[in-house]
Amino acid sequence: MDIRIAQERDIPGIVELLKKSLGESLLPKSELYWRWKHVENPFGVSPVLVTFDGDELVGVRAFMPWRWQRADGQVLQAVRAVDTATHPDYQGKGIFKKLTLSLLEYCLQHGTHVVFNTPNQNSKPGYLKMGWREAGKLPIHIELLRPVSMVLARLKRRRAAEYVNDDRVPGIAARRAPDSAGVANWLEHPGVAAVLESSRQQRGQTWYTPHTRESLLWRYYHVPVVQYGAHGMMRGEQLAALMFYRLKPSGMGVEFRVADMFVHADVSKRALAAWVRAEARRQKADYITVSGCNPWYKGSGLLNFRGLRIGPGVTIRAVASEEKLADLAAFRAWSPSLGDLELF
Repeated sequence: MDIRIAQERDIPGIVELLKKSLGESLLPKSELYWRWKHVENPFGVSPVLVTFDGDELVGVRAFMPWRWQRADGQVLQAVRAVDTATHPDYQGKGIFKKLTLSLLEYCLQHGTHVVFNTPNQNSKPGYLKMGWREAGKLPIHIELLRPVSMVLARLKRRRAAEYVNDDRVPGIAARRAPDSAGVANWLEHPGVAAVLESSRQQRGQTWYTPHTRESLLWRYYHVPVVQYGAHGMMRGEQLAALMFYRLKPSGMGVEFRVADMFVHADVSKRALAAWVRAEARRQKADYITVSGCNPWYKGSGLLNFRGLRIGPGVTIRAVASEEKLADLAAFRAWSPSLGDLELF
């Protein structure tokens, strides 16, 4: 079988192979989504390997470029192990392992320091056998806003499970999706650069994603599969904080997921918590979630639970040097947002 770097002409076949191997999921597989993730990514075009048996595409493996940075300017070049598929007739022949190890070698030659991903329980054992290690689950802060509504939503779901075909029994009530145009509008604000810079200076010695206006447009406006909203905190003419969020129905009710947040240094934690809570209530959310690694928002009140190890489970592997993993293990000095880890 022939292994080579994927080319533009391979994209339709890659998408069809993903559908054939994995089926459709909550995130629909499409050329549009593939191009957004692997071609338009502002951190770089993804290295993708494909393998053929004659003219038949039988395997694909993609690593998506990402970048982590510290306030002192140090940069960690990373890739995220994301899309992979093997033709059903060729599974069990070691194609996944061969493509993955070959792509690691390619990344080593091109200056990548580490690879990370959020594998499911089925794929994680395979990664661990190839040298990945568990970094743990991302800590999450949860603040409950409407506990009674959450209990009722849970009861509705249980009742609906008993009457699967009964249209009279609703699940979680639909909520208005965020207005994605707001993302583009807020990113046009002249104060965005100052908020991003102030946020960068507050990061200390933790690794964070060095977002720019352009990368935030890509991540939260051009993303084709999920609709995000944005909300800015204004103090006079100054943009004091900016967050990106989405509303996500769950078994607990409607989640106000803070995907990313950027805050000016002179904003107090109490004022920030009140501002986030007010927007979540305006959106009629039942609870707020945010990455426990963020340095600004910790929530407030009695119904606030901090640092719960319930977020995505992350695995990591060195590409160039084991030394680069020390800060990432157990999120010791690593502060990914929920937006850094979801959807990929």
